[in-house]
This record gives sequence, C-alpha cells and structure tokens, in this order.
Amino acid sequence: MEEIGTYNDRKLIYQRHSLDIKWTDAFPHKNWLLLVFVERKSNTILDEISRKAIDNDVCYVCCAGQQSELLHDMIDEEIVLREVGIEDRHLPPHDTIMTTWHFDFGEAVWFAFFAAHNPPEDINTIICLDASELGFKFTLNEIVEGFN
Repeated sequence: MEEIGTYNDRKLIYQRHSLDIKWTDAFPHKNWLLLVFVERKSNTILDEISRKAIDNDVCYVCCAGQQSELLHDMIDEEIVLREVGIEDRHLPPHDTIMTTWHFDFGEAVWFAFFAAHNPPEDINTIICLDASELGFKFTLNEIVEGFN
C-alpha cells in the first residue's frame, strides 16, 4: 500500500493486486471508492475483488481496463444476490453501491476524483487496486500530477 497524495479532498492510495499479499489490508471500511484496473484476470480473481470490496463497505467502484465491463457486471450481480438473500453475505450499511466502467484508465481516474459521488456518503479515500499485467503506477502518477 502506498499513499500517492490528496487531490480534490480525496486521499489516493495505490495497491498492487497479488495472490502473494493481503491486498485488502489497504481497504478502509467507510467513505471510500475503489478504482480498479483489470486485465487478463480469471473470473475467480474478479469475483474475489468484487466480494472483498463489498465486504469492506465500498460506496463506489470505478472499473477500468479491458475487463472493466465484466467486473462492473460481476459487482452488480453480487450486490443483487446479497440484497435478495440468495448469497448470505455482508450487506453494506448504505443503501446503494454505485458502479461504473471505463475502458480508458485516464478517464476512470478523472471520474473517480471529480465526478463520482454517492450521497449521503462523502468519499474521502480512493483505493487504486492495480490488477493489470504490467502495472499502472507510473501512469497513475502522471495523471494525478496533471490535476495540479
């Protein structure tokens, strides 16, 4: 976990996804947005990301990358399964988890900082979970430096 900085009153934390580490340790438990970049991951990993984000009371998820639409749909399905009681798992304390998907990483980062809102939650932390093959930390740094 690495804190990148604060922009638009939202703290940005970068976490690389790996099967070798407890990547969910970076997840807060309230008022947070998950910005996840996904490519070439198995459905099992996408399902795990979905479940763990919801289990940690995420209030907004912005998915980016080649599997963004698939992960977005999996998160929405998991929410519905929990709401109707088919999956006997944790329900977040707030009414709605908002989700979006973007093929373009830069667009997703901008959206996470400037357009994503889920009243009455006040998003103050963005966790960027990098579940890509090559890593997007350098690109993320370039994008957020452009915000200044």
